[in-house]
Formats: sequence, structure tokens, C-alpha cells
Amino acid sequence: MMKCLKLSGLLPACLLFAAAGFTAHAQTSADNQRPVRLNLVAVDSAGRPVPDLTASELAVSDNGSPQQIVSLHLNQSEGPRPVVILFDLLNSSETSRGAIWNAIKAPLAHVQSSGPVFLYLLAPDGSLYPVHALPAAPLAEGVADASWPKDTGALMDAAMQKVTQLKPLEFRATSPSSLQERFKATYTALDDMRARMSVLRGSKELLWITYGIPSTIQFVDRTWFYGAPYLQQLGGRFVRSEITVYTADPGVSLERGILDRDSLDILTGATGGYAFSTIDLNRAIARIEADARASYSVEYRPSAGNWDGKYHKLRVAVARKGVHLQAEHGYYAVSGT
Repeated sequence: MMKCLKLSGLLPACLLFAAAGFTAHAQTSADNQRPVRLNLVAVDSAGRPVPDLTASELAVSDNGSPQQIVSLHLNQSEGPRPVVILFDLLNSSETSRGAIWNAIKAPLAHVQSSGPVFLYLLAPDGSLYPVHALPAAPLAEGVADASWPKDTGALMDAAMQKVTQLKPLEFRATSPSSLQERFKATYTALDDMRARMSVLRGSKELLWITYGIPSTIQFVDRTWFYGAPYLQQLGGRFVRSEITVYTADPGVSLERGILDRDSLDILTGATGGYAFSTIDLNRAIARIEADARASYSVEYRPSAGNWDGKYHKLRVAVARKGVHLQAEHGYYAVSGT
């Protein structure tokens, strides 16, 4: 039996299956059919962008049913995309934070990015702490401060000292109820991060440095909490806000933390992002920017009966040899505007 996750300030997540805000893809068309739009990235075996794919080379299936592509568009017109880095303290152990912090701090001072970069901490109490904050209004071209990473050492150390003092007791334990509270706090913080990023126009990326969150929890009464549907819904909200989620895990070590990779794969898969297995900021940002240059928008129109309110698995294949695709794994087929 699935337990209903009550999120502070929001509807219970089980009710949000029926809320249009969790579905990025449904839009009413003139013939009363709603198109499904998805993003995909196409690269060759060397990781270079493939800019000349045609619709005839792609095959899309929705819950196993083949679909006819009605539109394929290469997103070449977009300029450098903003990147927000979110370092997750809530889901890392106290012994791991210093090592991860040092692994981030030095590279960030020399990070190579063609677009603006922002940095937040997911604090141990579940709040977001800005080290270099997003603007309160949409950025004008060329306004973003590109020099702040040079002073990042002092900024990050001061932020780290402040936020590590915050850790409510309920997040310390590893009991099922505590794990569910941590899931809820992480979910809420990620949705808050999404809302803050929405002030930026156009496409943007979130790089979440984290061990992840447990997506399956067994309670003492032998019932289970399944977090995958909530993460998939959250992915839909990110897509609606034009945000692709990437993750980087700090590495697996029993002394430093336990990696919940399934949660990372679910969220990145729902948005068309990628889960990095190491912390390498320049490599990650280079990959993110390369993906942007190889990004396509694909549209197809399923039957009216498609909109059944359930999760639909997507599969996208390419006929051209040597081309590798990175695409969203699915969406919630909720009718609405």
C-alpha cells in the first residue's frame, strides 16, 4: 500500500497525480488532441553533437505503442544556459562533508562556463542557502556576475560554517519515519529550487551534488513507501520550468555515505539529464553545455484516450549507427492545459 506523502504548503503528493502542475507535456491543440513534447540529446561515439537528425531516423514508443513524430526541432538558437549547482548536505553524513566540500571548492574557483553559474546549499534542516544567489528578476543579457567564483573559497567556508549548525533531530536517525521525513524535506527543497530557477528565461540546468534519497522505505507494519512516482512527478515540474536535472554523486563509501542511485536515475531520466558517477565540475559543465548544443525537441500526438492520468514509459530509438540518445524516460498523462 502506498502511503500519501504530505508536503508542507502543498497538496498531498498522491493528489498531485491529478494536478496539471505536475505534467509538463499536455497542451490543448485545435483538433482537441494534446501533443506530447519531449527533449532529447544526440551525440556521436566521441560525444560530439549530432545536429542533422531527421524525424525518419527516430522511433518513439509511448507505453509500448509506436507514435508518429509530427515535429523535430534542433534547439540551436539558445545562447549559453544558466547552471545552478546545488550541494546537498541534508543527504550526506557529517563525516563526508569536508571531503566533498574540498573536492568542490578548488575546481569551482576555476570553473569554465560560457553561461552564468549560481551556487546553493541544501542545508541539513532542509532549507536552501544561497552562496551565489539567483536574481530576483530575469537576467538581462551580459548582466550575470562571472567573477564571483574567484572569491568562492571564503564565501563557501562562511556558508558551510553557518549551515552545518542546522540539523533537526528527526533527520539524524535512520528509522523509516525519519527517512520519509528526509524524503519529504528533500522533495520540498528541490521544488523550491525549481521555483527559484523559473525566474530565468528559457532553458537552464540544475547540477545536484548528492548521495540521493531513499526511494523505497519499509515501515514497521510491513507497508511500504514508494518514492519513485513523486520523483517522476517532480521531474515533470522541472520539465515544465524548462530545467534539465543533472546529478553528481560523491562516490560510494560506507564511511562517507550510502548512495541511493535509483533516485538520481529517476530524476535525471524524467528530465532528460545525466547522472555523473564522480564530482568533476568542469567535466560536468562541459557535458551540460555540449548536451545543450545537441538538444532536440520532439513532438507527437497520441490518441485522445492516451490521457489516462497514469505514468507512461517512453522509449526513443535512432536508426543511424554511432548516434547515442539521451531522452526523458516518461511522463504522467494527465489531461489539462
